[in-house]
Amino acid sequence: MRVTILTNGPGELWGWVRPVASELRKRGHSISLWLLPCPFSSGHEREAASLLGVDKLEGPSSASVTWREAANEHTDRIIQLGGDVSFGERMSKFSDAPLTVYSYRHRKDIPGARLLTGYTEQVNIPSVSAVGDLVKDSVNMDITPSAITSWNWHYDPSSPRILFLPGSRPKIRAAVIPWLCELRDRITRLIPGARIRSLFPQFMPEAEMKQWQKAGLNPARAGAGPAMREADFAVTQPGTNNFEMMHTGLPGIVTAPEKFLELMPVSGIAGFFVGLPIIGRKIRRRALLHTVSKWGGYVSLPNRTFQRDILTEMWGDVTPGLIANKALECFSQPGILTAMKEELMKFSGDSGAACRVCDIATGTGDPL
Repeated sequence: MRVTILTNGPGELWGWVRPVASELRKRGHSISLWLLPCPFSSGHEREAASLLGVDKLEGPSSASVTWREAANEHTDRIIQLGGDVSFGERMSKFSDAPLTVYSYRHRKDIPGARLLTGYTEQVNIPSVSAVGDLVKDSVNMDITPSAITSWNWHYDPSSPRILFLPGSRPKIRAAVIPWLCELRDRITRLIPGARIRSLFPQFMPEAEMKQWQKAGLNPARAGAGPAMREADFAVTQPGTNNFEMMHTGLPGIVTAPEKFLELMPVSGIAGFFVGLPIIGRKIRRRALLHTVSKWGGYVSLPNRTFQRDILTEMWGDVTPGLIANKALECFSQPGILTAMKEELMKFSGDSGAACRVCDIATGTGDPL
């Protein structure tokens, strides 16, 4: 059977597509992977996709080219894992192939399509079924004996291990280097003996790794599974790695400093105007406030999903000093990190989402 997967940004590609593609390969299916146009892309999606062992790789191309070519895809099944669902609908219409869509939040019902999500708390319309979080399967894929051995970050109660997770977008990573250097200095002054590493995916460019090494931020390429399980704390931004932290029980701070507001991508029509002087920043700020308000005042994915404080959040007028003080507070109170870890794992859920998605999409399992 030929299965076509559509996806967009780096989080969906590595956290959702990777376990689904792996499961489809185990079942002997041929995989065609399409990278859709996306304002949140990292620019390294094609390099990352080349590591997934698919039979055909398309894109990323412009929206007009992708729209035209979607009508020419010959396939048996379509699984959309991120991106504008209109591309999946168009491909399904012209190929007459059933469409399965996985998303953390569905905007509308799609007649004839199977709509899937991670958790029951993410079900917002009756036609959606919860099958588990694909990111949990992705994290589990990282945990191999060789990966654990290569990471090798030993535990020392007097020397806490702190991860910086700079995200997947090169512009943001380049801009935050001085900011993270200041954060590193403040943390190590407040928490003597603290060990800090910056975690990047396997497809991180070598030239960029050298920049982080030169800045003294100890960059390392590794899977989230072993890296996060062998850390004590993390500082990150909103994104897929928030769920990776939850599934590995890694406490930390999710921060969105207003200082980097101009680098925040904006989707939809508003995205065409964010490059304008003055008004662009206002649009980004309004988009951020609208998003935060829509999700009950939360910015991290676990907190949004369960509408409670699972990961610590700091956004708005945030400085390295404020974050360092918050980290110190977490390390200073006996048992607080253990309690945070237990809270994270309580909401993690079961693995096996990729298997359930493939069962439903290929018509070989329980239709729910």
